[in-house]
Amino acid sequence: MASRPGNVAPVASSEGKFGIFTLPHAPAKIAYHFYEVPQRDLPVIMLSNSLSSTFKVLWKEFVEHFRDSYSIIMYDQRFHGESPLSEGFDYYGKGLTFEELADDAAAILDHLGIARIHAFVGLSMGATTGLFFKARHSARVGKIVAAGSGLKSAPPGAEDVFEARVKIATDGQDGMAKLAPSTLERWFPGEPGRRFLDTHSGRRDELLEMLRDAKPEGFVACIRALQNFDLTGPLEKIKERGDSKDVLLVIGEMDGVLPDANKSMAKISDSNVAIIPESGHIMNIQKAGEFNVLVDKFITP
Repeated sequence: MASRPGNVAPVASSEGKFGIFTLPHAPAKIAYHFYEVPQRDLPVIMLSNSLSSTFKVLWKEFVEHFRDSYSIIMYDQRFHGESPLSEGFDYYGKGLTFEELADDAAAILDHLGIARIHAFVGLSMGATTGLFFKARHSARVGKIVAAGSGLKSAPPGAEDVFEARVKIATDGQDGMAKLAPSTLERWFPGEPGRRFLDTHSGRRDELLEMLRDAKPEGFVACIRALQNFDLTGPLEKIKERGDSKDVLLVIGEMDGVLPDANKSMAKISDSNVAIIPESGHIMNIQKAGEFNVLVDKFITP
């Protein structure tokens, strides 16, 4: 179901279960929303966010499409959105790893008393989290939709780009606001991206506000994970376990080098890859109709 400008159903805060709990394996708290259709035993989907985003903003079109057929768990990554900061964590020094972020997802399931979910759908950083989750916790998830992940940390030289963003983010109280416009341009590149933002001004403004309000501590902590990961091992493990059919890689045609990276990922894992034409990084919003149909077809029991 394609998004409709100014008429996208909000994530229902009064339905289901919202909570914040302390992780058992780290001095941090995670905010989540478990949207359930009352008195219906539906398959469960877990959604995992991109860097600097929140579940309340990122998944509106997705929830509108799937809310009557699935129960949906959404959560904010550590130090993002409604997941609060932790005094016991060295945000700028230690950083996070994708192994930790994958274990956070497992801890949410433990907290909710859910042994296994039907599908995990992740975007960008959330997609990488999902692939690590499948490799580390295979028995707890059926299908994985990894949208917009890379194979490994940025190529040589790109670290300087990350560090430049970190410097801006941590420079004064308005660092994230300074990064917001350029982030949105990267997320929605080229003429198709500009056209989408121009014709969906309400959604554009909402995304900009989300980016401006993002916590710099969470941004930096998760940047460290993005600077230090390699999915080669997890993807090989997925293939060795015979789980390749359970993984769908999705990428926007205009998302820089990531289409080629995802083709390499598909070869390593022996999984399928789908490329969405004229889409950038945030394909679940820019091309919501195409994205939701792909996911629906792949995860339908």
